[in-house]
Amino acid sequence: MTTRSAFRRFSPALSGEAIRFSWAALLLLFAAGCEIVAIFVLSDVIDGALSADGVGQFVELAALWLLITAASTAADYHGQVCAIGISERVVLRLRDQLFTHVQRLAPVTQRRFGIGDLVTRHSSDLEAVEYLVGSGVMQFLIAAVNTAGLVVAALVMSWQVAAVALAAVPALWAISAVYGSRQTRVTRDERIANADIAKAVTAALIGHETAVAYNQQGREHARLHRHGVRWLTARMAQTRIEAGFGAAMGFGQVVVTLAIAVAGVWQVRAGELSVGELLALTGYLGMLYPKMQELAEVRLALASAAVSAERLAELLDLEATDSDHPHAMPYSGPDHRIAVRDVTVRRGETTVLNGVSLELRPGTITALVGPSGAGKSTLASLLCRFGRPDAGQITLGGRDFADLTGTSIRDHITLLPQQPIIAAASVADNIAYGRPDADRTSVVHAAVAADADAFISALPNGYDTLLGEDGLTLSGGQRQRIAIARAILRDTPVLILDEPTSGLDGATTQRILPPLRRLAAGRSTLLITHDAQVIAIADEILELRDGHLSTQHRVVGVG
Repeated sequence: MTTRSAFRRFSPALSGEAIRFSWAALLLLFAAGCEIVAIFVLSDVIDGALSADGVGQFVELAALWLLITAASTAADYHGQVCAIGISERVVLRLRDQLFTHVQRLAPVTQRRFGIGDLVTRHSSDLEAVEYLVGSGVMQFLIAAVNTAGLVVAALVMSWQVAAVALAAVPALWAISAVYGSRQTRVTRDERIANADIAKAVTAALIGHETAVAYNQQGREHARLHRHGVRWLTARMAQTRIEAGFGAAMGFGQVVVTLAIAVAGVWQVRAGELSVGELLALTGYLGMLYPKMQELAEVRLALASAAVSAERLAELLDLEATDSDHPHAMPYSGPDHRIAVRDVTVRRGETTVLNGVSLELRPGTITALVGPSGAGKSTLASLLCRFGRPDAGQITLGGRDFADLTGTSIRDHITLLPQQPIIAAASVADNIAYGRPDADRTSVVHAAVAADADAFISALPNGYDTLLGEDGLTLSGGQRQRIAIARAILRDTPVLILDEPTSGLDGATTQRILPPLRRLAAGRSTLLITHDAQVIAIADEILELRDGHLSTQHRVVGVG
């Protein structure tokens, strides 16, 4: 993705900022103009000081110079504050847009990128894109106008000396073009390596307990170190480019300054310039080259930002599986039966579900069994409208999922996932996650029904106890009972239990079976499990194997 195409793609993020952007630009341009005028006035101050018999005229010119400088400083301050405000609002707008889109992607797509990589794209990549369409563009425009003003002022004072300075401009611009193309290549490597570091750290922290249990801390460290070495290599390549560019520009500036000094002294000796004018001209040209270098540096930074824009575009171009059709309507009927008819799902060359059909009826618990990887969780994902089947139909109350909004479908369905998700919040907030408006009495009643009230009340602050991320201070059974309480409180007519006893011992499983029965009572329930104790509460048992569904008869000891 080129810088130009990246700007066109993401410039709509500036929508609504036109007035503020123009105001900030005007303030910064006014500040730049004051700087140019101030140097011109300074030349008169110096010449006046050298020729004046008294201090009156000198004081007037000095006061004018100070006034212009103060105006420039004030305008620059307010312009910078306004520009930063625009920048942060653009970042917020871009982050909201990106996060909203990522939330609508299929879970399998999110897992393909990894948490660390997605976090990087929501942070450093996103800020780079803001620079590309917002602050970087403003910086470039201000520097360009400032440069033009300095060139005009220098030409007015002495076109001969100014011509000496401008003669090197094409060469310096060509240097920035060469370094810019190199910067794009190495920035892509740096962004990928940075994302890999984030993924490695995230995976290591999530799996820390397993790594310690298997004495694999060194292996995790080595993996992180490899990504770190790749990032170091990329950063050193970036540093060599940036330092090389700075050195080339710095050397060029010294050469041109020397040429300007010789040409300027020659003009003074010829009587075509006064000492004050020479100092002012030197000041203009001394400001000119830093501004030109700033333009070149912005060009390099924009080239780097285009790589981040490419990474964001990669995400935003993915099809959102949770998008509603234009004609989709919310569902609010009394019929809560879910029917799956001849559903087929493919993952590349693999057929995960092949012509699967089933019906979930109110008051019936349907157990779904089968080997790992058979597609049970895929089916649960389809029922929650996290994705769409490649063929077949899923209906709620006789209405095709495709004709209903995803939000209204999920308003009728509660998913109890394999791994209960516990947020870094209070116990009460965790239980009320699906019903944020629930009062404390409803929360407690749900906890009692889930057999969670006793251990919650024993916590230091009861229901107001703050839990750490993932609830690691709780046992597996306690986390599961909080998740069951959350499902009970949400009180939807359709329930999907995905391995509700995964990782729990026999005694804990027996303890949560009564809450599971209470949770499923009167609901259309799909129970995905391998556990014979849990299968016992089911009314019917279906087996999913090799993508096909079949009815399984109860065996001795199961129900």
